[in-house]
Amino acid sequence: MERKPFSPLALAAFIAAVLGAIVFTRAVRVAVGENISPLLLYGIALGYLFTVLTLLFVWKSKAAKGAIDVTNYTAFWQNAVRYTIALDMVMFGCQKLCHLQFYVPLGMLDDPFTAIPNEMLMWAFMGRYHSMVNIIASLEILGGALLLFRKTRLVGAFVLLPMLLNIMLLDLYYLNLLVQVYVALEVLTVIYLILLEYRRLVEFFLVAKGNSPLYNFRSKGIGYAVKASAIIIPAIALAVHQYPTNYTEITGKYEVKHVFINNIDQTQAPCRDSLLTHVFIDRFDLVLGYPDYRNKVIGRYKYNPETKQITVAFHFPDTVKDTLTATITSGTGEMKTLVGKIGGKQLKVEMERVAPVNN
Repeated sequence: MERKPFSPLALAAFIAAVLGAIVFTRAVRVAVGENISPLLLYGIALGYLFTVLTLLFVWKSKAAKGAIDVTNYTAFWQNAVRYTIALDMVMFGCQKLCHLQFYVPLGMLDDPFTAIPNEMLMWAFMGRYHSMVNIIASLEILGGALLLFRKTRLVGAFVLLPMLLNIMLLDLYYLNLLVQVYVALEVLTVIYLILLEYRRLVEFFLVAKGNSPLYNFRSKGIGYAVKASAIIIPAIALAVHQYPTNYTEITGKYEVKHVFINNIDQTQAPCRDSLLTHVFIDRFDLVLGYPDYRNKVIGRYKYNPETKQITVAFHFPDTVKDTLTATITSGTGEMKTLVGKIGGKQLKVEMERVAPVNN
């Protein structure tokens, strides 16, 4: 009797044990929330994990004696890996359909972007339209279901891989390390399932000839030139594009300390709703901000770094068509003073930069 290598069985059982413990824990949390003792929950999960890892040594000993069918055991644990991923994907999809994900407290949605935690910011964007959430959920459920059947399991892995890669990138920048590790494990597991069909994939992608008709240029050089143009044309377009200059000496978010209009200090005015509180300068626009975040005046600017002169043509809201012409001078630390004229009035703004531009 030919002895089969034990490593495929060991790898499949190890992945199924680790991922199974994690998915079991998450499933129980979804079902009962905090109404279960952490000691009991993690005890069961770790018990399953260590039981499988212990059995691996037993199976290795038996495999060396030819006492077990290694191929059959390997197939079982590879199917256990597929089942675990399928279970988790279906559960994720159903959570989305049941409005258990991408939920953001209503009161938080009126906060400025910079005040919203990263996780809530991502969930607010993804959950803006529940129809899109339903599409994502349906794809997760579809990919998980396809993994469960022999003839469609490779298709299911290819459905899930780009989705999980996208989720991993989002989690990398918006969620905590624990979630990042969890999703990375699922990505690696799906890649593992795909590589189980390595020979079929090589045959399909690299060896077998397609049924589509081929067009051959008279010269191979022309063919290569056409293909290269797909890279060269965008490169030329971007090379000749006129990029805005990032004037780092002025760009950023400013808190306004004092505002003078026609030499009158506006900070002493009894009505402060129309008092300028912030100034934002990025690579394109200068924005005047007021206590109500909905009240903003936005204009495209031109800046001369030699003369320190800035000219702003306001275009939002439509009712504001004034032009600001001023100079920006530096003070102590991050203090700046903007002095000029807007709408026929003399303007002086003393402001402090509190954050640089983020792009």
